[in-house]
Amino acid sequence: MFERMTGSTSVSVNRRANFRREADAENDYLARLIAQIPEAVLCFDHNWVITYANAEAIKISCIQPADIHSKTYWELFPDTLGTELERICHDVMLTRVAQQVEHFYESLDIWVDIHVLPTDDGISLYYRDITARKNAEGLRDQAVNQLQQIFDSDADSIVCIDRNWNCTFANRAALSILKTHKLVGENLWDRFPSNRQEPFRSNYLAAMERRVPTEFEAYYPEPLDIWFKVSARPYEEGIIIISSDITDRKGAEFLRDTSIRQLRQVLETTNDAVASIDRDWNFSFLNRRAKELLGPKGELLGKSVWREFPVAAQPGEILHHLHRAMDEGIPGEFEAFYPDPLNLWLSVQCRPFDDGIVLFFRDVTDRRQAETVLQEQQDLLASIQKTALVATWDIEYATGKITYGAGSYPVFGHPLADIPDYRAFKKIVLPEYVPIIVASIQGGVETGQMVVQDFQVRAADGRTLWLESRGHAVMADGVPTHLRGLTIDITARKKNEEALVASEARYRVLADLNPQAIWMGAPDSRITYANQNFLDYLGLTIEDLNSSGWLGAFHPDDRQRVQETWNHSVATGEDYDLEARIVRARDGHPRWWWIRAQPVRDESGKILHWLGVAIDIDDRKTFAETLQQRQEETERQRAELETIYENAPIGLSLLDPVELRYLRINDRQAQTIGLPKEKIIGQVITDIAPLPGLKELLQMAVSGQSVRNHLLEGELPTRPGEHRYWNVSYSPVYNTNNKVEAITAVILEMTNQKKAEAALIQSEKLAAVGRLASSISHEINNPLEAITNLLYLINLSTELPEGVRRYVHTAQNELSRVCQIATQTLRFHRQAVRATHVSAAELVDAVLNLYQGRLANSSIKVEATYASPTTVLCFENDIRQVLNNLIANAIDAMRQGGRLIVRAHDAIDYSPEYPEGRLGIRITIADTGHGMSPAVQARLFEPFYTTKDLNGTGLGLWISAGIISRHKGRLTFRSNQDSIHHGSVFSLFLPSVEEVGIEPQ
Repeated sequence: MFERMTGSTSVSVNRRANFRREADAENDYLARLIAQIPEAVLCFDHNWVITYANAEAIKISCIQPADIHSKTYWELFPDTLGTELERICHDVMLTRVAQQVEHFYESLDIWVDIHVLPTDDGISLYYRDITARKNAEGLRDQAVNQLQQIFDSDADSIVCIDRNWNCTFANRAALSILKTHKLVGENLWDRFPSNRQEPFRSNYLAAMERRVPTEFEAYYPEPLDIWFKVSARPYEEGIIIISSDITDRKGAEFLRDTSIRQLRQVLETTNDAVASIDRDWNFSFLNRRAKELLGPKGELLGKSVWREFPVAAQPGEILHHLHRAMDEGIPGEFEAFYPDPLNLWLSVQCRPFDDGIVLFFRDVTDRRQAETVLQEQQDLLASIQKTALVATWDIEYATGKITYGAGSYPVFGHPLADIPDYRAFKKIVLPEYVPIIVASIQGGVETGQMVVQDFQVRAADGRTLWLESRGHAVMADGVPTHLRGLTIDITARKKNEEALVASEARYRVLADLNPQAIWMGAPDSRITYANQNFLDYLGLTIEDLNSSGWLGAFHPDDRQRVQETWNHSVATGEDYDLEARIVRARDGHPRWWWIRAQPVRDESGKILHWLGVAIDIDDRKTFAETLQQRQEETERQRAELETIYENAPIGLSLLDPVELRYLRINDRQAQTIGLPKEKIIGQVITDIAPLPGLKELLQMAVSGQSVRNHLLEGELPTRPGEHRYWNVSYSPVYNTNNKVEAITAVILEMTNQKKAEAALIQSEKLAAVGRLASSISHEINNPLEAITNLLYLINLSTELPEGVRRYVHTAQNELSRVCQIATQTLRFHRQAVRATHVSAAELVDAVLNLYQGRLANSSIKVEATYASPTTVLCFENDIRQVLNNLIANAIDAMRQGGRLIVRAHDAIDYSPEYPEGRLGIRITIADTGHGMSPAVQARLFEPFYTTKDLNGTGLGLWISAGIISRHKGRLTFRSNQDSIHHGSVFSLFLPSVEEVGIEPQ
């Protein structure tokens, strides 16, 4: 406040001077105000004598009233001499330019922020205690940083515009920022035409015309090329435009956004999990690793910590550290185990920040488990030490005092308490080993290496024990302080070594008597040893082996391979392993041998020698070849059976006897079910095929009873609405323990057979009806002919009244139609024996006449047009049967009335079988019915498929397709279920060329 009132810079004072004329009155006011302001004010004359100090200055600087007008500043504060503060004070005294500095008074142990300003009598210090701020400088928030930047930045541009949009005032910052020497009197729009663009124009107009303060940020192009932050404020005579150059800030924001993106990338790629929690205890950020570790809880952003992780809200280490960081701003670090659903040990660091806390955590479950394992291993080691009879010890080098490890066993043959020091130890050692032990210890001290020494001691019971001690010297500044190591009883090992030396001769004899071939080679590839059994087979001596004579024992075709393999093993150290033929010396017969060898190495890895064996595998190899042939034959037979299984025309499958799940299934059975194999394997059969009685049949097979040729029927979920039939057989498969390990299923679908039987019965009924209709038609022809003649004679009478004559004409017409129907019925029933030439009109009209009454009753309008008199060679009754099926289906599709459109014309048919085209006639039958769905169209010519329930057999179109195929014709269709254009069109093409081989149905 002091800085603002006094003008913290000379620019501010000068700016107010331009607006105010009553400077003296204001100075008096400021003098009274200075005495009361909370900042310290201290004035010096040109001789540096203190001339004024307000109450805050006396308090902060510990100045006594007697010091004013009597002492210089440097006398009161000698520790400021030679500092930046002294330099600035001298500069201000000389240059009369105000400066500012922050200074630490060691004598007062405080930091102060000082403004040094020139006065008429000398200089003045305006300062305040900023010790607390300095101590908390590392925690300054963004607001403090922005405030500091404002203090360090230049003044804003201030321009006054009158109601005529002319400039009436502009400060120096405005002239500098707007790159001009004169603004007063200039018109805003003319001087800066880009102000006519948005957002400048609308904001200025709002402030000027509607008197609404506005504020915005915008870029002003060339010649300024500056980003402005603009505030337009109305005042009595116009508006004030306060603007500042924020180009650097815009660049900084860009850099900040870039830094934020880079920081986010770093947080996303780091292996540590990072999560931030706001002050409402909600998650505000989680990086990739945090989402992975906390994944079992799902999406966490914006959710409460305590609700999602209720265990953390319970009193304990987690709750303590989180609240401490959030409430007190104290960072913390801890490890804790979080149970389900995480089940993780986490190492957590809590760090406070402005908006809450940040958690850095990682999964240390493996480390904690490893520590547990390590502790268990340490406990195990202590147990092993006791079990293995080992003594660990630590000898103080200067005093010879011995300290034994916990669990040490008295391997010295005396209680460990009886050997408290090195002197007592030497008493139980056999005399000849004492100087050896002393020299060994000295060597270990000089070299700093581990020392291993075997020696003998005399036990308390008189026995002589062999001991092995391993130890090393502990050094401090090059001086040995302790000897540490362990001692084990090797008496048994020493005895074993002696026994081993004694038994080597026995082992050599046993090797010679071994029926297996044993041999040894030197590192330079020489064969140095073979047991007697092998030498007898080779017909060689040890001397022959030392030379290259051993190679001659191999079959000539194998020698090069044997030599190359042996040289490779010697050169690389890899195992020697091959099969080769060796000639038996006594009869010259070669036999196959398997020869192997491995190198024996010393501690440095150097090969000492090669140890090998050779095994006669001639019989096994011959048997292996035979076995391979049998295996190949078995595999061929298995492949044949597999092919038969997969391609069998009946369904085959294998079921688990416990849960009745599919273990295997062939293609035919998968097709029957209507699902791919991978969706059937592993499923329960009763889920795939919920048929009545199926589970009971399978339970019979599970109990060991075979089910043969049982008929099942029902619907499958894959083909709803279709009642199907199957002939099934189930048999148990037994394992070696005579228990049922699987169920085999053989399924033959009988649906088509059942439908064929029903269709056959229906066909026989229809045939009987046809024969009856034929008989009736034949029998009524004679009466009809008599009635026709009588009506004709009646019509010849001249006395017949005109009204009666009209009735006679009507009776003649109806009787004529009855005769035509009877004739057509006979024609349908008769079976043609040869093809005849017939026109489209003759084929179609006969069928339409049969349906004339049904068409009228159904309100169906028939539109028949025959544009072609061409005849085709066909069995007309068969073609009429096709047309009968098509027209009957069209009538069934128009139950509410419609149009039946029949067209016939000459046509040329192009098809894959006849790419050049062929002549004929095309008959199309179209209806305006409801149309067919894609599912129905896909199965339209499938036998026994019908949409007429009990009114249809599903054979009409299937039979029709067969008839057209035999006539070398084509039957196609299209259908639409659109709400406006709906219906079906069937197109029948019959070739006009007389085809060979047409036979009646």
